[in-house]
Amino acid sequence: MTRASHAAIRETLAACGPLTSRELMSFFPASSQQDIAGLLGSMRKRVAVRQVYIHSWTREADHARDYIRAVYALGDLPDARKPKPMSNAERCRRHKARKALPRVPNSVFNLAAFL
Repeated sequence: MTRASHAAIRETLAACGPLTSRELMSFFPASSQQDIAGLLGSMRKRVAVRQVYIHSWTREADHARDYIRAVYALGDLPDARKPKPMSNAERCRRHKARKALPRVPNSVFNLAAFL
């Protein structure tokens, strides 16, 4: 079990390319999400040399909710702009599209309801 450190995160990003903090967490099982986020934040805000920048943003679905997550990469480039949040109309469209999908039984006990 390895713990995350500045050097370990640099090596992982160099070997694998741009990653989100969740993906970095899978490389360091002994470290929590807060540990990784704190290390990435300090690496982005270094006064002398920034080591990590935000390469892009991605939407990830975690349970029933969408999250906008930063994708980090090595370097001292300007950060990518954060996308605007979804409007209410977009949220309604996605909800209606999800509701329009055919219902599928998720248990043998619910099979009779669909017959």
